[in-house]
Order: sequence, then C-alpha cells, then structure tokens
Amino acid sequence: MGKYSLRLERHSIDYIPPNQRHGKASDLIFLWFGANAQMAVVATGLMVVVPGFSLTWAVLGIVIGTLIGTIFMAYHSAQGPHLGIPQMIQSRAQFGYYGAVIPLVMVVLMYLGFYAAGAVIGAQALAMLLHVTVGFGILISSAAVFLLVLAGYNMIHKFNRWMSYLFTAVFAVVTVLLIIGSPVGHTQVAATSAVHPGFILGPFLLSISLAVINTLGYAPYVADYSRYLPQRTTVQSTFWYTYIGIVTSNSWMMILGALMQSRAPSSDVLKGFAALALTLGPWFRIFVLLAAALGIVSINALNIYGGFMSSLTITSTFLRRLKPTLSLRVWFIIPITIIGTYLAFLEKGSLLSSFDAFLGVLIDFLVPWTAINLTDYYFVRKGKYNIPDIFRPGGRYGKFNWMALFAYMVGFLVEMPFMNTTLHEGVIAKMLHGGDISWVVGVLVAGAIYLFAAKRPAVSASAATHQNTEESTSRVS
Repeated sequence: MGKYSLRLERHSIDYIPPNQRHGKASDLIFLWFGANAQMAVVATGLMVVVPGFSLTWAVLGIVIGTLIGTIFMAYHSAQGPHLGIPQMIQSRAQFGYYGAVIPLVMVVLMYLGFYAAGAVIGAQALAMLLHVTVGFGILISSAAVFLLVLAGYNMIHKFNRWMSYLFTAVFAVVTVLLIIGSPVGHTQVAATSAVHPGFILGPFLLSISLAVINTLGYAPYVADYSRYLPQRTTVQSTFWYTYIGIVTSNSWMMILGALMQSRAPSSDVLKGFAALALTLGPWFRIFVLLAAALGIVSINALNIYGGFMSSLTITSTFLRRLKPTLSLRVWFIIPITIIGTYLAFLEKGSLLSSFDAFLGVLIDFLVPWTAINLTDYYFVRKGKYNIPDIFRPGGRYGKFNWMALFAYMVGFLVEMPFMNTTLHEGVIAKMLHGGDISWVVGVLVAGAIYLFAAKRPAVSASAATHQNTEESTSRVS
C-alpha cells in the first residue's frame, strides 16, 4: 500500500479515479486469507459431519464445493480494478437504477445476519480470554470493527495481512494437534473410520453446498476490495490471487471443523479448540482465543464496510444530493454497526441454528444475482460500462430492467424444490436425502434467462450504439 497505508479513506460508493489507484493484485491473497481463516468458517465445517457419513467424503465435498464456489466469487473480484466502483452499485447496470434496490436490500440483510452470527463467536472468545460476559465481548468486538471500518480500505487490507501471519501459525499448530490425536476436552480422539463408516448422498451434497455458499457469500462485496487497484491490473491476476486466498483458507478451516466434529462431536467449536490448545499449555490457549476474536473482527469489518456502502447506495438512489464525503461515511457506519450489534445480542442464545438459517437464506437469494451479474459482465457487455450512467436514473441502464428482475425471481423460485434449509425443504431435496443442489439450478436458470434476453437483436443493436469515453468505461482485458 506504500504511502496510502495510513490514510483515512474518504471515498465510499463513488468512482475511484485512476490517479488515486494503488496497490497490487497480490495484496488480495492476504486480504481474503485473513478474512476467511476464522471460527465462523470452522463452525460451518461442523455441519458437514453427521452419523454414518465418512470424514473422507466430507472432506472431498468441502474441497469440491470450495473449488467451484470460489470461481464465482473470484470473477466478481476481477471486476473491481476495471470499474473502480463497489460491487453492488454496479448492479444498476443489470437491474436498472431503481431495480437494483431489490438485491441491495437482500444483501444488506445478509451482511447484518452474518455480522451478528460472527459477533457472537468473537464475543465468546473474548469472554473466555478476558473473563467477561458474552454481552460485553460483543461490545468490545463491535468497537474494534467500527474503528477498522472507519479507517477504511487501506487499513482493512493491512490488518488482514497481519492476521494472515497470525492465523497461519495458530491454525497450523491446531491442525497438527488434531492429526496426531491430542485429547479434545474429556474425549480422547477416536478413529474416524470407525465412527463414520461410509458415503451418504444427502450429507455429501450438503458439504458441497455449504462450501459453495461460504465462498459465494463474499460475492456482493468482493470487488469493493479490489476497486482501488490500478486499471492496468488484469482479470487473470485479480482472479487468481483472490481465488488462492479463499480456496486455501476455506478448505482448511472447514476441514478443521469437520475433523474436530468427527473426533469429539460438539456444537461449541470454541470450547473444543480451547481444550485442544491446553494440551500445549495455557499460553497456546490464549493464542487460539485471540486468533478467534481477531478473526471475527476481520470478517465483520468486511460485513459492516459492505453493509454501509450498500445502505448508502440504496439511500442515494432516492436522495441523489448526498455527496460521498468522510462525514457521510461516518453517519452510515455508525447505525449499521449499532444494528448489527443489536442483532448479535438477539442471536447469542442460539448461535449455530441461527448461523445455519442465514446460510440457507444466502444461498436462496444470492445465487440468481451472482449469475445475472457475471453473465452481464463477462458475456453480454464484456466489461464495457459507462460509469457516469450508473449514477444517473435517466442513464442508458434505465430505471428498471424488468427482464433482469424476472430472471432473478424465476431463478429463486426454481431453486425452491431443490432447497434444504431450516425454513424449507423442497420435494427434490427430500428425494436426494436432504441434499441441496439449489445453487446449481439457480445459476443455470437465472444466467440462461438473462443471457437469452440480453442477446436479443433489439437489445444488442441498442447496446452497440453506446460509445464510451476512456474515463467512464472499463473493458475486460
């Protein structure tokens, strides 16, 4: 980051001019590894292990899901350097100036939900580390998140680079302890093959699905953290550095959770890891709990950062006189942090069930959006956008793109028979013994409908007439 590292961020949802771009694509590997190597991801790994299901198959499902899901997320990341604007405001080019409010509202709710669930995990770690209440731990964690988000883009990058080193060291030791068979609490490590003997279709599909959605969950804000990179940054470099950072951390953390659950079944991953750490001594337990608390600060900073920018995008849609100043950033960061903190207090009594429910909601509503956005960027417009028109209701993208909204809704509806969430289990999911493949259906249907509509001759001819200046247009390279 160089001379930009300690500067307080002043931009928000506005375009980042070329003369203010900085950094390099390789910074992204540290950002995404640091953001994803945390206990909320480990907790997701707990869910893939069920009686009768082999740990080997669970690990294979995690790896497959991570490799697939991160493809979508990394291709969203590659949009940042070329467009220079946040991920969700770019949705106006697909859904229309006012139409984009619909996915924006869903995304804000997702940010807040994941913030609340994560905050509880971080607060539990602080409570164990500092001997305070979980409620007080939520307040400490939220204060740290607020300060990090207030500092903004550069400090978030820098913080996650530091955390990458800490998390790698701590979780490497934890991994070794689990593999060599150290005691976990009062339960001695058992032979996993004896406990979980074989393949079950439903849990295998679930392990893939959870890994996909855990990586795809970053899609609505992944380009927010690449938008300051120089315009000459290639799609390939942005994609691969993002991809490697997430694939490494997501596979590792989810497998750790699955391994822990197979050795000593529990819904409390923190207590299990703290007990495991004690085999090396109280000093290592401190490091594990510290890593857990700081990991939640890392990811929740991204949730609040994305939440305030999406909220500001929604507000600015109707109040166009708002100027993206530093004071406006503060006035949006404060209420989003307060709301997330309040939701964390509501969730602290039912952590794992609430987290599972939010994963289900995310996969239902996020998949059609990501299919439409990527289809538009890579296959329809091929990276060519008029940036000023994205900020104008009378611009070329219109007020509503009804075909995109139709594709979004149909994509969601066709997912329903394939869903398996705490709120709804579809008929086909039941036939698959609880397996969830709704994300596959949602991607294919929403993407195909949008592509078919966008490739109609009338639409193509209209798009061809738009001539963009070098300053306002980005192109896939």
